Amino acid sequence: MDMQGVVGVYSKQGACTKSLHVLYGVQHRGQESSGLTAAGDNSLRTWKGKGLASGVFSERFRSFMHPNDYAVIGCASGENADNGFPPVESRHHGRFVFSVALDGYFPREGGTNEEVVARSLHQYLSKGHGFTDALAETMRKHRDAYYSLVACVWDREESVSRLYAARDERGVRPLYVAANDASSYVASESAPIDVLENMGEHFTVRRDVTPGSILCIDDGGIEETQVLEPRRAHCVFEWVYFGRPDSVIEGRTVHAARKALGHALVELHGLRDEYGITEGTPDDLVVIPVPDSGRSVCTGVAEGLGFTADEGVIKNAYMGRTYIIDNPEFRKLASDLKHNVIRETVDGKKVIITDDSIVRGTVSESIAQNLIKAGAREVEFLVSYAPIFHPCFSDPPDKPLAARPYEGKSLEEIGSLISQGLPSINRVRYNDEEHILEAVGLPRDHICTYCVSGRSPFKP
Repeated sequence: MDMQGVVGVYSKQGACTKSLHVLYGVQHRGQESSGLTAAGDNSLRTWKGKGLASGVFSERFRSFMHPNDYAVIGCASGENADNGFPPVESRHHGRFVFSVALDGYFPREGGTNEEVVARSLHQYLSKGHGFTDALAETMRKHRDAYYSLVACVWDREESVSRLYAARDERGVRPLYVAANDASSYVASESAPIDVLENMGEHFTVRRDVTPGSILCIDDGGIEETQVLEPRRAHCVFEWVYFGRPDSVIEGRTVHAARKALGHALVELHGLRDEYGITEGTPDDLVVIPVPDSGRSVCTGVAEGLGFTADEGVIKNAYMGRTYIIDNPEFRKLASDLKHNVIRETVDGKKVIITDDSIVRGTVSESIAQNLIKAGAREVEFLVSYAPIFHPCFSDPPDKPLAARPYEGKSLEEIGSLISQGLPSINRVRYNDEEHILEAVGLPRDHICTYCVSGRSPFKP
């Protein structure tokens, strides 16, 4: 489930600096590379490199910025970045020079997602289409793709720069727009816009980008074109794991959804009775999260049980994601370097630990081993998501998934079988699809749960 954070800024003052402020806010979505493309001063320029934005955009970046840069796009690139990482700049022989970055997936025709889009745009631009029409035709051509896309364009004929944003008709990935009289912003999530407001910006427009639409942003404001009718299938993992807790996606705060997932686990498994909780916190029981996406879930579990959660596992903030590492030995090593246990919290206690999912199980087992070493007498995993049976559309079809062999069995059976393969974990409890959909709180036909249910939004 590779993902990226994309941003776009149109502003007549400080567009590059503003784009960096927004880019930092989506860095969690992509941690391997960072880049910006600026359109202005009769040119298009791209600055990108491996690493986080804080490392890529050093003092040398100041020479890249220009006062006439009006349209800037940026990307915090995903885990599979290579030498072709975005943004991808492209020079059409006619009227337009443009750069594209996106979060999503295009069925491969050779090259990166951005290169597939660029080739399609060139095809339609060569037929005399304007840029909006070329992008619209590209959206119609690739109905089996999902994406949130930003593009900055230098129009040679009119000597102006423009910012474009587009979202596929299903809206699988989130995309948010905000604007005032001076600037317009597009970002993968709403949280960076909140940060800008905290810094003094005030917005007259704030909303999700409508699936199937194109935004064209220039001096005249925002022009929206509805290319395809929305057929909503928002990825449920945005609320489970991908999104920042402080983001609001499709009107539902991520933190609130994750807390509701915690409450759902308590209700689904009858945990108050299971743990014999009558009043207060049992002396021999502690509830802790796996940071960071397990924190909101832990709050919900603790609220449902009627006592206070604690901190027991501390994350090294300078380690990247561990679930994406293929080699199990390296994945365990990375997990050990990433997580440390507060011995005083867990010593002598039954530890209930919350996490968003168990994909392969290597990281979960590593954490449990360290809890046992720190004195925990039992470790039980509460998983806010359901068992994952199907790799996402953009993942290899043979991606190893811990629960895949047990599809068709009950939640209790799956949890028992998974824990048998993880010797340091006494019990695994999952959520089910019904409770997950209730926790997110959107119409169920607006949510994609393919990885759990096998129901593809790309098939009738």
